[in-house]
Amino acid sequence: MNTQNFSLTSQNTPRVFVVCDQDATAPIWGYIIRDKGLVAILETSVQRAMNRSVEEIPDLIVIDVNASHVQRIELCRQFRSLSASPILLFLPTNNESEILEAYQNGVDECVIKPISPAIFLAKIIAWSRRSWSEPMTQRHSGRLHLDPSHRSAVGTNNHEIKLTNLEFRFLHLLMSRPGYVFPAEEIIQTVWGAEGDVVLLKNVVYRLRKKLEEETNEKHFIKTWPGGYSFLED
Repeated sequence: MNTQNFSLTSQNTPRVFVVCDQDATAPIWGYIIRDKGLVAILETSVQRAMNRSVEEIPDLIVIDVNASHVQRIELCRQFRSLSASPILLFLPTNNESEILEAYQNGVDECVIKPISPAIFLAKIIAWSRRSWSEPMTQRHSGRLHLDPSHRSAVGTNNHEIKLTNLEFRFLHLLMSRPGYVFPAEEIIQTVWGAEGDVVLLKNVVYRLRKKLEEETNEKHFIKTWPGGYSFLED
């Protein structure tokens, strides 16, 4: 891969969320990412990273922390419950059981350290391209406008509602066919892929309903049916 010829086909610049608790390494990762024209969101505290993950809308998540195996897996699991963006997990050793568990919990690639800056950048670029490989169009209804350029929804009161990656993908799917009842299995495959399940879907629906109702003062955007969900246009 020739990283010097990297260019974005999207009108947005990919946002890379880096969780790295190593004082000497974190600024290096941030510099490499920003030097290539991407947005680097650096967090050195695992707890603060989880708090910020609800607010930020990253296109790629990089986890490089000196934590226990259990803590690393739990961090990946929590990120996957909030976002469909690719997750890169850095590991200190080539431990097959840990790698398998990481993939089972939603990680897209395990990277064994040490890793050179050149390889790090190549992976960031490759996964950033993949994150933006599926363009999404705007969606409109009488009460809601979905804007992919800002990953947000705008109600009749003109308030912009910031959505997480999963919330946006879920709502975008439902608004593609208002009134149609999407089976839960189809939603999971479209939004998450193999890493999704009914519990994750219900959590996203709960958070999204709460967010839409609080911001728009309107209810009944998303209707629950036996085995599925639909978007109510009116």
